[in-house]
Amino acid sequence: MADLLIYVRFVHFAATVLVAGVVIFAAVVSNPAARFAGGTRAPANVKGWNRLLAWSGLVLAVISGAGWLFLTAAAMSGEKLVDVLSSGVLWTVLTETIFGHAAIIRLALAAALAVIFVPLFSTRTRNPVWLDVTAAFIAAAFAGGLAWGGHAAGGLGAEAIVHPAADVLHLVAAAAWVGALTPLAILLAATSHTPDDLDLARAATVRFSILGMAAVATLLATGLINTWYLVGSTAALLGTYYGHLLLFKLALFLGMVAIATFNWSRLTPALVQTDSVAAAQTARRQLYRSATIEVAAGAIIIAIVAVLGTQPPANHADHHSTSGAVPADATFQHIHTGEGMADVMIEPGRVGTARATIRLWNDDLEILPARSLTLTLTAQTVGGKPVTLSAVQEPDAAWIVDGIQLPEAGNWNVEVDAILGTGKRLELKAPIVIDAK
Repeated sequence: MADLLIYVRFVHFAATVLVAGVVIFAAVVSNPAARFAGGTRAPANVKGWNRLLAWSGLVLAVISGAGWLFLTAAAMSGEKLVDVLSSGVLWTVLTETIFGHAAIIRLALAAALAVIFVPLFSTRTRNPVWLDVTAAFIAAAFAGGLAWGGHAAGGLGAEAIVHPAADVLHLVAAAAWVGALTPLAILLAATSHTPDDLDLARAATVRFSILGMAAVATLLATGLINTWYLVGSTAALLGTYYGHLLLFKLALFLGMVAIATFNWSRLTPALVQTDSVAAAQTARRQLYRSATIEVAAGAIIIAIVAVLGTQPPANHADHHSTSGAVPADATFQHIHTGEGMADVMIEPGRVGTARATIRLWNDDLEILPARSLTLTLTAQTVGGKPVTLSAVQEPDAAWIVDGIQLPEAGNWNVEVDAILGTGKRLELKAPIVIDAK
């Protein structure tokens, strides 16, 4: 099922990026460029291709999104896919998890896009500016909403704001650049006949260059922020599977940036600034080939992202093993019984507000599916009252409890009570130490 989840995530990410990219390209590049170009027939041809790409991508995004939701519900409950709907687990995931809430909102955004596609890609009239702006905004929200299906969801303090915000901007920038490369290639291929066509290619290329530079700058800045939160150290980057995938993704990204830099510095001026039609057409053909190469590289990057979302982040990889290290400000306890085991990490492990991460394992160190999980903390002092909190499962199978109040330092008892996917109950208990501020 893990491999199927990766495939479904790839289709969904690729479809989402394509849909948002096509809409942003139409709103920011091709439609304004067509207004500038005037009488060419190319805008109608370009709109037709954009319409096909947008609708195809939207349908794939909705179908694969539903598949992702079902697979996530099955993984959280340990049930078979065919039983997810009838057991009520799907409804629980939709109504009680961040992932489910994001799925509902993004489905509403998909419906809004379907409505706006009709006037946006109409070949009968030219679009008003307000329509382009509205479509671009909805498409950006549709792409940015993917942030709540990954590792950025959750967090404490500043991380709860900065990390999701960076991930949203990262996804929107990826759609605006990588997703827009396919309609750019189509436009460059469609503008090869008349002087008006060439004017359209020139105007669109200039606008796309500006959009691309802004997107690349955003990707670099937000990528650094995401790497800080998900990797955290050179050792984690070089010594984990997650880090290796991230390095491969970075190499592909830098290769795309190198191609884009060459296009911006050499081919775009050759297309825009030359008086020779032959030279301009040669530059247009070279830009088309570069765009297709970048599309292929972008598809590989999206495939890597699909895998990364199913892996523990590099800076968490060791935390979830029975012998791994934990952050300096966290407290950790491994609880092991014949029925199963749990790794419990409370961060920060001191008096105040904290966040608990619980992972369930079997004796083979495989994820132990559960339908529900509660965490109980009790101070080992006279009058210490137990505090029981329900955990929410994240897409990577970790159970999270946010907003834990730890009023005093010293020895505490931690209890994990889980209903497993088989229906059996797993109860684990152990001492844990909470430090003073």
